[in-house]
Amino acid sequence: MRYGVAVFVAVLGVIQAASAHAGLRGLLFFPWSVRIRFWRSRHCRTLTCRHSSYIFAGITVLPSVWYLFVWNSYNEVGIIEGAEQAGLFVLCTLVGGVFSLLLSSLINHWRLQYNQTQAQGLEALKEVTWFQSFWRRWAERVK
Repeated sequence: MRYGVAVFVAVLGVIQAASAHAGLRGLLFFPWSVRIRFWRSRHCRTLTCRHSSYIFAGITVLPSVWYLFVWNSYNEVGIIEGAEQAGLFVLCTLVGGVFSLLLSSLINHWRLQYNQTQAQGLEALKEVTWFQSFWRRWAERVK
């Protein structure tokens, strides 16, 4: 169970880092910018959505990968066999990917609702959410 959670959390972080790097605004969990004003100072810093996504990725991926590398220190050898580990990895990666698509679509739905794009594939996710892209593609096929 802990192995699956570690893989799930790491997948969420990797997807956020890749989305921020590629500029896929439709997949970001943190689509807004945050201004930080230091106490008793006039200096302000702005955390963009890219910075927030990288911070989230660091907070999720680094501990998860560390846990996966020291797995045998916490557990005796043989708790998870190779086939079971491969199955859990694939299942948790799939669940993490689907969860990321659904959550980012919910978060960005109102913000990207009226964007129109003719792009196909991953390029469409720069302007619309995954669900909006899927729905528009489905509506075109039905016509």
